[in-house]
Amino acid sequence: MADTSRDRIIRMLGMVTYLEANGPTPVAVLADHFGVSADAATRDLWALGTTGFPPYLHGELFDFDFDALDEGLAVLTESLGVTQVRLSGQEAVALTGALATLVAAGTAPEGAERLLERITGAFGGSVPVTVLAGEDGPSADVRQALAAAITAGRAVRLAYVDANDRRTERVIEPHRLVAIDGIGYVECWCRKADDYRTLRLSRIESADALTEPVSHAPSQARGFDLERTFEATVVLSRSARWALEDLPGAAVTVGDERATVTFGVTDPAWAARRLLAVAPQLVSVEPAALRDALARHADAVLAVQDA
Repeated sequence: MADTSRDRIIRMLGMVTYLEANGPTPVAVLADHFGVSADAATRDLWALGTTGFPPYLHGELFDFDFDALDEGLAVLTESLGVTQVRLSGQEAVALTGALATLVAAGTAPEGAERLLERITGAFGGSVPVTVLAGEDGPSADVRQALAAAITAGRAVRLAYVDANDRRTERVIEPHRLVAIDGIGYVECWCRKADDYRTLRLSRIESADALTEPVSHAPSQARGFDLERTFEATVVLSRSARWALEDLPGAAVTVGDERATVTFGVTDPAWAARRLLAVAPQLVSVEPAALRDALARHADAVLAVQDA
């Protein structure tokens, strides 16, 4: 899967945190830690060296020992305090709500509950957001068994009750635990269905890890695969591809100045709103149905501005 702008930004900031915590590190070791090539890690560090706070004067940029970098050693000399996270009240409330939702859904990553406690402590012990768990929440044993199997890359035998109350036994290859609308699911390859499935955690009665390794890679589509209305092709400035490249199933071709993104559209109005964010950098939009939706949204924005 192609490296997206968001993936790269997260990795680059992670490199700053890693170097601040571990000190000078061979580029090969840094690259291995973040799962990229040494050349890609070097490019990331050079890009970071031109990044910082406006107006990007001396002391306002990330800085490295670039002579050492030429020799294959990453040495951070200025981190701009990027690891010293400070949350505003709104950010803390939003993060608390998101973490509490994942915990209630049974899909929280390791350390989420500990982080939630720390944020709550910063509020003086009061809880800024309360998430009520549903009566049919997932079993802790099921959640732990699936999480361990995902980490180990092992298949799992399930006892599962579907939406029609039919009880089945099946073997799945679990890939991800996700929360959709506050409800926990496991994304997996189901050997019974011989296809990818998204199974609700609360409907899993039992989960027993097997010794068999998984044999299918995770699906590129996350969550539910909704029926698509049409396939769209958008050509836009290379620097604006971030607006579309994270769409499920999006195929991105990047040139020197432009990028072409092809993706399935379920809701033309939603896709048009996403395009409107980078409207000045659009070159072409196909098909006409998406262009028409984009034009309607643009006219609505202009009408509000003129009012």
